[in-house]
Amino acid sequence: MSKKRPSSEQVASLIATPLFRRDQKNGSGAATPSTDPITSTPMRMDVDQIRRYDHDPRRNRNSKYAEIKASILAAGDQEDPLESPLVVTKRPGDPDPRYMVSAGGNTRLCILQELWKETGNERFKQTWVIFKPWDSECRTLLSHLKENDLRGDLIFIDRAMAIRHVRDLIREEQEREKLSQRELAEALDCQGYRVSQSLIVWYDYAVDVLYSLIPTALDSGMGRPQVERLRGLHNAFRDVCQAFGLGDDVEGVFAAVVSRNDQIDIDMDHIRRELESEISVSADCDIGRASLALGAALDGGEILVPDDDTEDDLDFLDATPGTESLDTEGGLDAPGYANNVGEASTQESSDDTVDDDGPELPSFGVDDDLPGQPSTTTFQDEYRASAAETPASSSVFESSSHSTVASETTPDLADLRAHAWDLAAAIAADAGLSEPLSLPESGFGFVLLPEPADGHAACVWWQLASLAGQHPNQTALADHLPPDWVDHVPTFNPFHLASELYLRWSDTQWHVFTKLVALVRSIHSVTEGEPWIS
Repeated sequence: MSKKRPSSEQVASLIATPLFRRDQKNGSGAATPSTDPITSTPMRMDVDQIRRYDHDPRRNRNSKYAEIKASILAAGDQEDPLESPLVVTKRPGDPDPRYMVSAGGNTRLCILQELWKETGNERFKQTWVIFKPWDSECRTLLSHLKENDLRGDLIFIDRAMAIRHVRDLIREEQEREKLSQRELAEALDCQGYRVSQSLIVWYDYAVDVLYSLIPTALDSGMGRPQVERLRGLHNAFRDVCQAFGLGDDVEGVFAAVVSRNDQIDIDMDHIRRELESEISVSADCDIGRASLALGAALDGGEILVPDDDTEDDLDFLDATPGTESLDTEGGLDAPGYANNVGEASTQESSDDTVDDDGPELPSFGVDDDLPGQPSTTTFQDEYRASAAETPASSSVFESSSHSTVASETTPDLADLRAHAWDLAAAIAADAGLSEPLSLPESGFGFVLLPEPADGHAACVWWQLASLAGQHPNQTALADHLPPDWVDHVPTFNPFHLASELYLRWSDTQWHVFTKLVALVRSIHSVTEGEPWIS
Protein backbone atom coordinates (compact mmCIF):
# COMPACT_ATOMS: atom_id res chain seq x y z
CA MET A 1 0.00 0.00 0.00
CA SER A 2 1.60 3.22 -1.14
CA LYS A 3 1.78 6.38 0.91
CA LYS A 4 0.43 9.64 -0.41
CA ARG A 5 3.15 12.12 -1.18
CA PRO A 6 2.81 15.68 0.20
CA SER A 7 1.56 18.31 -2.12
CA SER A 8 3.70 21.17 -3.40
CA GLU A 9 1.96 23.53 -0.98
CA GLN A 10 2.76 21.26 1.97
CA VAL A 11 6.42 20.97 0.94
CA ALA A 12 6.66 24.78 0.69
CA SER A 13 5.14 25.12 4.14
CA LEU A 14 7.63 22.66 5.62
CA ILE A 15 10.53 24.53 4.05
CA ALA A 16 9.23 27.84 5.39
CA THR A 17 9.08 26.62 9.02
CA PRO A 18 12.10 24.43 9.72
CA LEU A 19 14.69 24.40 12.47
CA PHE A 20 16.06 27.70 11.14
CA ARG A 21 14.00 30.90 11.06
CA ARG A 22 13.94 33.66 8.44
CA ASP A 23 12.94 36.65 10.54
CA GLN A 24 16.10 38.75 10.47
CA LYS A 25 16.27 41.90 8.41
CA ASN A 26 19.17 43.71 6.85
CA GLY A 27 19.94 47.42 7.06
CA SER A 28 17.35 48.33 4.45
CA GLY A 29 14.63 46.45 6.30
CA ALA A 30 14.47 43.55 3.85
CA ALA A 31 14.19 40.05 5.27
CA THR A 32 17.28 37.89 4.95
CA PRO A 33 17.73 34.17 5.62
CA SER A 34 18.99 33.41 9.11
CA THR A 35 21.24 30.62 10.19
CA ASP A 36 20.18 30.88 13.83
CA PRO A 37 18.27 27.82 15.09
CA ILE A 38 14.97 28.42 16.87
CA THR A 39 15.48 25.66 19.45
CA SER A 40 18.44 24.27 21.40
CA THR A 41 20.62 22.69 18.74
CA PRO A 42 24.04 20.97 18.79
CA MET A 43 26.36 22.40 16.18
CA ARG A 44 29.96 22.12 15.05
CA MET A 45 31.49 25.58 14.95
CA ASP A 46 34.85 27.27 14.34
CA VAL A 47 36.25 28.67 17.58
CA ASP A 48 36.91 31.96 15.77
CA GLN A 49 33.15 32.31 15.23
CA ILE A 50 32.59 32.51 18.97
CA ARG A 51 33.43 35.31 21.40
CA ARG A 52 33.38 35.75 25.14
CA TYR A 53 30.23 37.04 26.78
CA ASP A 54 30.81 40.78 27.02
CA HIS A 55 29.34 40.93 30.55
CA ASP A 56 31.24 37.93 31.88
CA PRO A 57 31.15 38.05 35.72
CA ARG A 58 34.80 36.98 35.84
CA ARG A 59 36.66 40.23 35.21
CA ASN A 60 40.16 38.79 35.52
CA ARG A 61 41.80 35.68 34.12
CA ASN A 62 40.88 32.45 35.85
CA SER A 63 43.50 31.54 38.44
CA LYS A 64 43.39 27.97 37.11
CA TYR A 65 43.86 29.04 33.47
CA ALA A 66 47.24 27.33 32.98
CA GLU A 67 46.00 24.17 34.69
CA ILE A 68 42.89 23.96 32.48
CA LYS A 69 44.94 24.64 29.35
CA ALA A 70 47.40 21.88 30.19
CA SER A 71 44.50 19.49 30.79
CA ILE A 72 42.90 20.22 27.40
CA LEU A 73 46.22 19.93 25.61
CA ALA A 74 47.05 16.63 27.33
CA ALA A 75 43.65 15.11 26.53
CA GLY A 76 44.36 15.26 22.80
CA ASP A 77 42.05 13.22 20.62
CA GLN A 78 40.92 11.25 23.65
CA GLU A 79 38.66 14.11 24.78
CA ASP A 80 34.98 13.60 24.10
CA PRO A 81 33.90 16.80 22.28
CA LEU A 82 30.29 16.35 23.42
CA GLU A 83 31.19 15.83 27.08
CA SER A 84 31.49 19.54 27.79
CA PRO A 85 30.22 21.52 24.77
CA LEU A 86 30.07 25.27 24.94
CA VAL A 87 26.62 26.85 25.17
CA VAL A 88 26.33 29.78 22.76
CA THR A 89 23.72 32.30 21.72
CA LYS A 90 23.42 35.46 19.66
CA ARG A 91 22.00 38.77 20.83
CA PRO A 92 19.39 40.14 18.38
CA GLY A 93 20.59 43.20 16.52
CA ASP A 94 24.17 42.76 17.71
CA PRO A 95 26.54 44.29 15.11
CA ASP A 96 29.10 41.58 15.90
CA PRO A 97 28.24 38.60 13.65
CA ARG A 98 29.90 36.09 15.97
CA TYR A 99 28.12 33.92 18.48
CA MET A 100 28.89 34.40 22.15
CA VAL A 101 29.13 32.13 25.15
CA SER A 102 25.82 32.18 27.04
CA ALA A 103 26.29 29.98 30.13
CA GLY A 104 29.85 29.83 31.38
CA GLY A 105 32.80 28.45 29.43
CA ASN A 106 34.55 31.73 28.66
CA THR A 107 37.86 30.38 29.99
CA ARG A 108 37.56 27.21 27.90
CA LEU A 109 36.81 29.22 24.76
CA CYS A 110 39.86 31.46 25.26
CA ILE A 111 42.07 28.40 25.73
CA LEU A 112 40.77 26.69 22.58
CA GLN A 113 41.33 29.86 20.54
CA GLU A 114 44.83 30.21 22.00
CA LEU A 115 45.72 26.59 21.27
CA TRP A 116 44.45 26.92 17.69
CA LYS A 117 46.70 29.92 17.10
CA GLU A 118 49.70 28.37 18.83
CA THR A 119 49.58 24.84 17.39
CA GLY A 120 47.59 25.10 14.16
CA ASN A 121 46.18 21.68 15.09
CA GLU A 122 42.85 21.11 13.33
CA ARG A 123 41.35 19.55 16.43
CA PHE A 124 41.42 22.96 18.09
CA LYS A 125 39.95 24.76 15.07
CA GLN A 126 36.39 23.63 15.72
CA THR A 127 34.40 22.60 18.76
CA TRP A 128 30.96 21.28 19.50
CA VAL A 129 28.49 23.80 20.87
CA ILE A 130 24.86 23.88 21.86
CA PHE A 131 23.10 26.88 20.43
CA LYS A 132 20.26 28.35 22.50
CA PRO A 133 18.06 31.14 21.20
CA TRP A 134 18.45 34.48 22.90
CA ASP A 135 16.30 34.96 26.00
CA SER A 136 17.25 38.21 27.76
CA GLU A 137 20.33 40.03 29.02
CA CYS A 138 19.39 39.36 32.61
CA ARG A 139 18.86 35.63 32.17
CA THR A 140 22.08 35.29 30.19
CA LEU A 141 24.08 36.96 32.95
CA LEU A 142 22.37 34.80 35.58
CA SER A 143 23.26 31.69 33.55
CA HIS A 144 26.92 32.68 33.77
CA LEU A 145 26.60 33.24 37.49
CA LYS A 146 24.99 29.84 38.01
CA GLU A 147 27.75 28.08 36.08
CA ASN A 148 30.44 29.86 38.07
CA ASP A 149 28.66 29.04 41.33
CA LEU A 150 28.74 25.35 40.40
CA ARG A 151 32.52 25.53 40.03
CA GLY A 152 32.87 27.74 43.13
CA ASP A 153 35.78 29.73 41.73
CA LEU A 154 34.31 33.22 41.37
CA ILE A 155 35.81 35.71 43.82
CA PHE A 156 33.59 37.78 46.09
CA ILE A 157 33.94 41.14 44.36
CA ASP A 158 33.26 39.65 40.90
CA ARG A 159 30.02 38.14 42.15
CA ALA A 160 29.12 41.41 43.88
CA MET A 161 29.70 43.36 40.66
CA ALA A 162 27.62 40.87 38.67
CA ILE A 163 24.73 41.07 41.13
CA ARG A 164 24.85 44.86 40.84
CA HIS A 165 24.64 44.54 37.04
CA VAL A 166 21.70 42.16 37.36
CA ARG A 167 19.99 44.66 39.62
CA ASP A 168 20.36 47.38 36.98
CA LEU A 169 19.01 45.07 34.28
CA ILE A 170 15.97 44.15 36.38
CA ARG A 171 15.28 47.83 37.01
CA GLU A 172 15.41 48.49 33.28
CA GLU A 173 13.13 45.57 32.49
CA GLN A 174 10.61 46.63 35.14
CA GLU A 175 11.07 50.35 34.36
CA ARG A 176 11.78 51.20 38.00
CA GLU A 177 14.09 53.82 39.44
CA LYS A 178 15.03 51.85 42.57
CA LEU A 179 15.07 48.25 43.70
CA SER A 180 15.50 47.52 47.40
CA GLN A 181 17.66 44.68 48.65
CA ARG A 182 14.58 42.69 49.63
CA GLU A 183 12.95 43.29 46.24
CA LEU A 184 16.15 42.26 44.47
CA ALA A 185 16.33 39.02 46.47
CA GLU A 186 12.71 38.25 45.54
CA ALA A 187 13.27 39.08 41.85
CA LEU A 188 16.34 36.83 41.68
CA ASP A 189 14.44 34.03 43.40
CA CYS A 190 11.71 34.26 40.75
CA GLN A 191 14.37 33.73 38.08
CA GLY A 192 15.81 30.67 39.78
CA TYR A 193 18.81 32.30 41.40
CA ARG A 194 18.59 32.48 45.17
CA VAL A 195 20.64 35.06 47.07
CA SER A 196 19.80 36.04 50.64
CA GLN A 197 19.09 39.64 51.48
CA SER A 198 21.88 39.63 54.07
CA LEU A 199 24.39 38.61 51.41
CA ILE A 200 23.17 41.40 49.14
CA VAL A 201 23.97 43.82 51.98
CA TRP A 202 27.62 42.70 51.92
CA TYR A 203 27.71 42.85 48.11
CA ASP A 204 26.44 46.45 48.18
CA TYR A 205 28.96 47.49 50.82
CA ALA A 206 31.83 45.96 48.85
CA VAL A 207 30.76 47.68 45.61
CA ASP A 208 29.63 51.05 46.96
CA VAL A 209 32.22 51.64 49.69
CA LEU A 210 35.20 49.30 49.63
CA TYR A 211 36.04 48.85 45.95
CA SER A 212 37.13 52.44 45.50
CA LEU A 213 39.36 52.12 48.59
CA ILE A 214 40.94 48.66 48.28
CA PRO A 215 40.63 47.43 44.67
CA THR A 216 43.88 45.46 44.90
CA ALA A 217 42.76 43.48 47.93
CA LEU A 218 39.31 42.77 46.52
CA ASP A 219 40.56 41.84 43.05
CA SER A 220 43.07 39.52 44.71
CA GLY A 221 40.28 37.48 46.25
CA MET A 222 39.42 39.13 49.56
CA GLY A 223 36.34 37.37 50.82
CA ARG A 224 33.20 38.01 52.80
CA PRO A 225 34.76 37.53 56.29
CA GLN A 226 37.17 40.41 55.69
CA VAL A 227 34.38 42.54 54.20
CA GLU A 228 32.25 41.90 57.29
CA ARG A 229 35.13 42.77 59.61
CA LEU A 230 35.90 45.98 57.75
CA ARG A 231 32.28 47.05 57.94
CA GLY A 232 32.29 46.31 61.66
CA LEU A 233 35.39 48.48 62.09
CA HIS A 234 33.79 51.17 59.94
CA ASN A 235 30.65 51.33 62.06
CA ALA A 236 32.56 51.12 65.34
CA PHE A 237 35.01 53.86 64.28
CA ARG A 238 32.08 56.09 63.32
CA ASP A 239 30.37 55.47 66.67
CA VAL A 240 33.52 56.21 68.69
CA CYS A 241 34.24 59.40 66.75
CA GLN A 242 30.67 60.55 67.28
CA ALA A 243 30.84 59.77 71.02
CA PHE A 244 34.18 61.58 71.35
CA GLY A 245 32.98 64.52 69.22
CA LEU A 246 35.81 64.25 66.71
CA GLY A 247 34.35 66.26 63.86
CA ASP A 248 32.56 65.61 60.61
CA ASP A 249 35.34 64.08 58.50
CA VAL A 250 34.97 60.60 59.99
CA GLU A 251 34.33 58.96 56.62
CA GLY A 252 37.34 60.67 55.10
CA VAL A 253 39.66 59.50 57.88
CA PHE A 254 38.36 55.93 57.64
CA ALA A 255 38.78 55.95 53.87
CA ALA A 256 42.35 57.26 54.17
CA VAL A 257 43.33 54.58 56.69
CA VAL A 258 41.81 51.72 54.69
CA SER A 259 43.05 52.86 51.28
CA ARG A 260 46.67 53.18 52.37
CA ASN A 261 46.52 49.56 53.52
CA ASP A 262 45.32 48.26 50.14
CA GLN A 263 47.45 45.26 49.25
CA ILE A 264 47.08 41.65 48.13
CA ASP A 265 47.15 40.28 51.69
CA ILE A 266 45.36 43.01 53.57
CA ASP A 267 46.16 43.20 57.30
CA MET A 268 42.94 43.79 59.26
CA ASP A 269 44.75 43.96 62.60
CA HIS A 270 46.98 46.73 61.30
CA ILE A 271 43.96 48.68 60.05
CA ARG A 272 42.38 48.40 63.48
CA ARG A 273 45.54 49.66 65.17
CA GLU A 274 45.69 52.61 62.77
CA LEU A 275 42.06 53.48 63.50
CA GLU A 276 42.81 53.36 67.22
CA SER A 277 45.80 55.62 66.63
CA GLU A 278 43.59 58.10 64.73
CA ILE A 279 41.15 58.15 67.66
CA SER A 280 44.00 58.59 70.13
CA VAL A 281 45.53 61.52 68.23
CA SER A 282 42.24 63.26 67.40
CA ALA A 283 40.82 62.88 70.92
CA ASP A 284 44.21 63.55 72.57
CA CYS A 285 43.82 60.43 74.68
CA ASP A 286 45.88 57.38 75.54
CA ILE A 287 46.02 54.58 72.95
CA GLY A 288 44.67 52.19 75.57
CA ARG A 289 41.52 54.26 75.96
CA ALA A 290 41.10 54.44 72.18
CA SER A 291 41.50 50.68 71.92
CA LEU A 292 38.96 50.01 74.66
CA ALA A 293 36.48 52.46 73.15
CA LEU A 294 36.75 50.85 69.73
CA GLY A 295 36.48 47.39 71.30
CA ALA A 296 33.35 48.43 73.18
CA ALA A 297 31.80 49.75 69.97
CA LEU A 298 32.65 46.53 68.12
CA ASP A 299 31.01 44.50 70.88
CA GLY A 300 27.92 46.69 70.95
CA GLY A 301 28.73 48.05 74.42
CA GLU A 302 28.51 51.59 75.68
CA ILE A 303 31.36 53.90 74.80
CA LEU A 304 32.42 55.83 77.89
CA VAL A 305 33.78 59.29 77.25
CA PRO A 306 36.11 60.49 80.05
CA ASP A 307 36.04 63.96 81.53
CA ASP A 308 38.16 66.52 79.70
CA ASP A 309 40.08 67.24 82.91
CA THR A 310 41.25 63.65 83.17
CA GLU A 311 42.11 62.86 79.61
CA ASP A 312 45.61 61.70 80.48
CA ASP A 313 44.31 58.87 82.67
CA LEU A 314 42.02 55.92 82.08
CA ASP A 315 39.95 57.15 85.01
CA PHE A 316 36.81 55.49 83.75
CA LEU A 317 38.60 52.20 84.46
CA ASP A 318 39.49 53.20 88.01
CA ALA A 319 36.22 53.29 89.97
CA THR A 320 35.96 51.17 93.09
CA PRO A 321 32.91 48.91 93.31
CA GLY A 322 31.40 50.94 96.14
CA THR A 323 31.79 54.35 94.55
CA GLU A 324 28.48 55.78 93.47
CA SER A 325 29.87 58.75 91.59
CA LEU A 326 33.24 60.09 90.54
CA ASP A 327 34.68 63.30 91.83
CA THR A 328 34.38 65.81 89.00
CA GLU A 329 37.95 66.85 89.56
CA GLY A 330 38.87 63.25 90.23
CA GLY A 331 40.33 60.57 88.04
CA LEU A 332 43.27 59.02 89.82
CA ASP A 333 43.28 61.89 92.31
CA ALA A 334 39.81 61.02 93.58
CA PRO A 335 39.40 59.40 97.02
CA GLY A 336 40.59 55.84 97.20
CA TYR A 337 43.23 56.09 94.47
CA ALA A 338 46.99 56.49 94.39
CA ASN A 339 48.49 59.34 92.45
CA ASN A 340 51.50 57.28 91.38
CA VAL A 341 52.55 53.67 91.27
CA GLY A 342 53.25 52.39 94.76
CA GLU A 343 51.93 55.54 96.45
CA ALA A 344 48.79 55.01 98.49
CA SER A 345 46.10 57.66 98.52
CA THR A 346 46.17 59.94 101.56
CA GLN A 347 42.87 61.66 100.85
CA GLU A 348 39.81 60.92 102.92
CA SER A 349 36.81 59.23 101.40
CA SER A 350 33.86 61.42 100.56
CA ASP A 351 30.44 60.90 102.08
CA ASP A 352 29.11 59.02 99.05
CA THR A 353 31.85 56.37 98.97
CA VAL A 354 32.14 53.10 100.86
CA ASP A 355 33.18 52.90 104.50
CA ASP A 356 36.86 52.66 105.30
CA ASP A 357 36.45 48.94 106.01
CA GLY A 358 34.94 48.30 102.59
CA PRO A 359 36.81 46.74 99.67
CA GLU A 360 39.14 48.87 97.64
CA LEU A 361 40.61 48.57 94.18
CA PRO A 362 42.69 45.38 93.91
CA SER A 363 45.95 46.47 92.32
CA PHE A 364 49.68 46.29 93.00
CA GLY A 365 51.07 49.42 94.60
CA VAL A 366 47.88 50.12 96.62
CA ASP A 367 47.71 49.43 100.34
CA ASP A 368 45.13 46.65 100.18
CA ASP A 369 46.22 43.02 99.94
CA LEU A 370 49.90 43.73 100.49
CA PRO A 371 52.13 40.69 101.00
CA GLY A 372 51.93 39.44 104.58
CA GLN A 373 48.57 41.09 105.27
CA PRO A 374 45.16 39.39 105.23
CA SER A 375 43.17 39.89 102.09
CA THR A 376 40.30 42.35 102.28
CA THR A 377 38.87 41.67 98.82
CA THR A 378 36.88 38.73 97.54
CA PHE A 379 36.62 37.64 93.98
CA GLN A 380 33.12 39.16 93.84
CA ASP A 381 34.65 42.49 94.86
CA GLU A 382 37.31 42.18 92.20
CA TYR A 383 34.73 41.26 89.60
CA ARG A 384 32.61 44.26 90.40
CA ALA A 385 35.68 46.46 90.24
CA SER A 386 36.71 45.11 86.86
CA ALA A 387 33.16 45.33 85.56
CA ALA A 388 32.96 48.96 86.60
CA GLU A 389 36.25 49.57 84.87
CA THR A 390 35.25 48.43 81.37
CA PRO A 391 32.96 50.04 78.81
CA ALA A 392 30.51 47.16 78.78
CA SER A 393 29.35 47.92 82.32
CA SER A 394 29.27 51.69 82.29
CA SER A 395 25.90 51.71 83.99
CA VAL A 396 27.63 51.67 87.38
CA PHE A 397 28.17 55.41 87.01
CA GLU A 398 24.67 56.19 85.87
CA SER A 399 22.73 55.82 89.09
CA SER A 400 23.45 56.48 92.72
CA SER A 401 21.20 53.53 93.54
CA HIS A 402 24.23 51.25 93.25
CA SER A 403 25.06 50.79 96.92
CA THR A 404 28.06 49.43 98.73
CA VAL A 405 26.42 46.10 99.41
CA ALA A 406 28.31 43.27 97.70
CA SER A 407 26.43 41.21 95.13
CA GLU A 408 25.06 37.92 96.39
CA THR A 409 25.34 36.28 92.97
CA THR A 410 28.39 34.71 91.40
CA PRO A 411 29.88 36.83 88.59
CA ASP A 412 29.17 35.63 85.06
CA LEU A 413 32.24 33.78 83.81
CA ALA A 414 31.66 34.75 80.19
CA ASP A 415 31.61 38.44 81.16
CA LEU A 416 34.81 38.06 83.15
CA ARG A 417 36.57 36.49 80.19
CA ALA A 418 35.20 39.09 77.78
CA HIS A 419 36.46 41.93 79.99
CA ALA A 420 39.83 40.23 80.32
CA TRP A 421 40.12 40.02 76.54
CA ASP A 422 39.25 43.73 76.19
CA LEU A 423 42.05 44.78 78.54
CA ALA A 424 44.57 42.32 77.09
CA ALA A 425 43.77 43.65 73.61
CA ALA A 426 44.39 47.22 74.75
CA ILE A 427 47.73 46.33 76.35
CA ALA A 428 48.80 44.32 73.29
CA ALA A 429 47.85 47.13 70.90
CA ASP A 430 49.79 49.65 72.96
CA ALA A 431 52.89 47.44 72.69
CA GLY A 432 52.45 46.86 68.95
CA LEU A 433 51.44 43.21 69.35
CA SER A 434 48.70 41.50 67.38
CA GLU A 435 45.21 41.34 68.82
CA PRO A 436 44.87 38.37 71.20
CA LEU A 437 42.64 35.48 70.25
CA SER A 438 39.45 35.21 72.27
CA LEU A 439 38.70 32.16 74.44
CA PRO A 440 35.16 32.93 75.63
CA GLU A 441 34.50 29.44 77.00
CA SER A 442 37.78 28.43 78.63
CA GLY A 443 40.88 29.66 80.40
CA PHE A 444 41.25 33.34 81.18
CA GLY A 445 39.53 34.61 78.06
CA PHE A 446 42.49 35.21 75.77
CA VAL A 447 45.70 33.82 74.29
CA LEU A 448 48.47 35.52 72.33
CA LEU A 449 49.76 34.76 68.87
CA PRO A 450 53.24 33.20 69.07
CA GLU A 451 54.83 36.13 67.28
CA PRO A 452 58.49 37.03 67.66
CA ALA A 453 59.01 40.20 69.64
CA ASP A 454 62.00 42.15 70.92
CA GLY A 455 62.65 44.50 73.79
CA HIS A 456 59.59 46.11 75.33
CA ALA A 457 57.14 44.14 73.16
CA ALA A 458 58.69 40.88 74.36
CA CYS A 459 58.23 41.89 77.99
CA VAL A 460 54.58 42.72 77.38
CA TRP A 461 54.11 39.44 75.50
CA TRP A 462 55.51 37.46 78.42
CA GLN A 463 53.39 39.25 80.99
CA LEU A 464 50.19 38.68 79.04
CA ALA A 465 51.14 35.11 78.12
CA SER A 466 51.84 34.37 81.78
CA LEU A 467 48.43 35.70 82.81
CA ALA A 468 46.80 33.61 80.07
CA GLY A 469 48.63 30.48 81.22
CA GLN A 470 50.40 30.37 77.88
CA HIS A 471 53.83 28.97 78.65
CA PRO A 472 55.44 25.51 78.64
CA ASN A 473 55.00 24.98 82.37
CA GLN A 474 51.22 25.18 82.13
CA THR A 475 50.11 22.16 80.13
CA ALA A 476 46.37 22.81 80.62
CA LEU A 477 46.39 25.28 77.75
CA ALA A 478 47.87 22.79 75.27
CA ASP A 479 44.46 21.36 74.35
CA HIS A 480 43.28 24.82 73.34
CA LEU A 481 46.20 25.77 71.06
CA PRO A 482 47.72 24.47 67.83
CA PRO A 483 50.63 22.12 68.63
CA ASP A 484 53.25 24.44 67.18
CA TRP A 485 52.14 27.29 69.45
CA VAL A 486 52.98 25.70 72.79
CA ASP A 487 56.75 26.06 72.67
CA HIS A 488 56.88 28.98 70.27
CA VAL A 489 57.65 31.92 72.53
CA PRO A 490 59.99 34.90 72.10
CA THR A 491 63.52 34.66 73.43
CA PHE A 492 63.51 36.67 76.61
CA ASN A 493 65.57 37.59 79.65
CA PRO A 494 63.14 37.59 82.63
CA PHE A 495 65.38 40.02 84.55
CA HIS A 496 64.30 42.73 82.08
CA LEU A 497 60.74 42.70 83.41
CA ALA A 498 61.19 45.29 86.14
CA SER A 499 63.09 47.81 84.06
CA GLU A 500 61.06 47.37 80.90
CA LEU A 501 57.57 47.42 82.41
CA TYR A 502 57.12 48.23 86.06
CA LEU A 503 59.49 51.19 86.12
CA ARG A 504 58.84 52.51 82.63
CA TRP A 505 55.09 52.05 82.22
CA SER A 506 52.99 55.18 82.62
CA ASP A 507 50.36 55.34 85.36
CA THR A 508 47.73 54.73 82.69
CA GLN A 509 49.40 51.59 81.41
CA TRP A 510 50.00 50.34 84.94
CA HIS A 511 46.36 50.75 85.95
CA VAL A 512 45.11 48.90 82.86
CA PHE A 513 47.50 46.05 83.65
CA THR A 514 46.37 45.82 87.28
CA LYS A 515 42.75 45.63 86.17
CA LEU A 516 43.63 42.71 83.95
CA VAL A 517 45.40 41.02 86.87
CA ALA A 518 42.26 41.51 88.98
CA LEU A 519 40.12 39.90 86.29
CA VAL A 520 42.45 36.92 85.98
CA ARG A 521 42.33 36.49 89.76
CA SER A 522 38.53 36.64 89.66
CA ILE A 523 38.32 34.04 86.90
CA HIS A 524 40.63 31.78 88.89
CA SER A 525 38.40 32.16 91.96
CA VAL A 526 35.10 31.70 90.13
CA THR A 527 36.37 28.52 88.47
CA GLU A 528 37.81 27.31 91.79
CA GLY A 529 41.26 27.09 90.26
CA GLU A 530 40.11 25.12 87.19
CA PRO A 531 39.75 27.75 84.43
CA TRP A 532 40.27 25.22 81.63
CA ILE A 533 37.28 23.10 82.57
CA SER A 534 34.33 24.44 80.57
